Amino acid sequence: MLTMLGIIIGISSVIAILSVGNGLKASMTRSLDSMAGGAVTINIDQKKTNRHLTNAQLKEIADAVPIIKGATPRVTAECTAIFPRKEMNVDLEGGNEYKINEFSDGLYAGRFYTEYDVDNASEVCVIYQTVALYMFRSFDVVGKELEINYHGASRNVTIIGVLNSPDSDIENARNIISQGYADNMWVTVYVPYTLMTNKFNIPGENIISFSIYPVSGQADAAAVKVCSVAENMLDLRGENAVNVQSFASMMSMYTSILDSVTMIVALIAAISLLVGGIGVMNIMTVTVTERTREIGIRKSLGAHTSSIMLQFLIESSMITLLAGFIGMSLGFAFSKIISMASPLQAQVRASDVVMVVAISTAIGIFFGIYPAGKAARLNPIDALRTE
Repeated sequence: MLTMLGIIIGISSVIAILSVGNGLKASMTRSLDSMAGGAVTINIDQKKTNRHLTNAQLKEIADAVPIIKGATPRVTAECTAIFPRKEMNVDLEGGNEYKINEFSDGLYAGRFYTEYDVDNASEVCVIYQTVALYMFRSFDVVGKELEINYHGASRNVTIIGVLNSPDSDIENARNIISQGYADNMWVTVYVPYTLMTNKFNIPGENIISFSIYPVSGQADAAAVKVCSVAENMLDLRGENAVNVQSFASMMSMYTSILDSVTMIVALIAAISLLVGGIGVMNIMTVTVTERTREIGIRKSLGAHTSSIMLQFLIESSMITLLAGFIGMSLGFAFSKIISMASPLQAQVRASDVVMVVAISTAIGIFFGIYPAGKAARLNPIDALRTE
């Protein structure tokens, strides 16, 4: 057990660190996915062309690429909203009817704006539950009005829908309200993009940035096809003027960094495996010395050199393999404790378990080679003389 201790500590540490890294990666993936509902943003580089798309052309792109659920313009502006209580700064964010794909949690009440609202630049908006709390201290705000001001232009906009907010966000909003900071919050109000371009004269009628909503698992393929279709529409083939900016690429970069950090920390923890391996080699060398006479008797009875070597390699491998399983069990326990004691859900992957078993066996073989070779090379006459 003392010999196995270094291996046990090393394996349990590596398993715990890898599981925490996996949990962080999964949490980050969920966060990035929720930020834009899996949207992929396509930009037309205005440094390379002055061409643009229209909303009608976005619908043509959606029809031409069946692996996307729709495409919407991206139009934003900083405005102020006046409501019964006070005035608040807002980000006005415009899109067409397909923008609803960004909100995976659905609607709490009311409806999202429709194609009719977009075509007619209807003075309607959709807000989150948290925004409803900040403004009206209630979720039941469908039918209420906001006065939106942008550079002197003012419109009364009717709230037609309330989007679900996570429970944690709602609790946080209530805390902010109780502390008296609600009026200082900067919130987002979602409207048909035509309301912004037609009635507030906000640039955006000429679409140079838009989002697409790929079906699950088809983000990369959808982005490539949409860029190709857009380039054909604008006659920009080969000019690299249509670019992709996706949360998937951001996620890939962040997870790559996290994987590197996790691996470095795991390698540091694995130093104890090296120490444990040296301990195994030490105890096996002592074992060979103590069993010299036994080795001599086996050799004199016809045991092959390979048989002697295999005997000690198996013994060292079994020691490290048993230590690996004990360490793995402790690693699982540590991961479970971390999940129970923090919001992070540590995850143990099957590949990690296979790796641990392989490492344990490899350590036993590698550090058992020297003592096994020493045993195999013993002269049987000298071994039998040993007291």
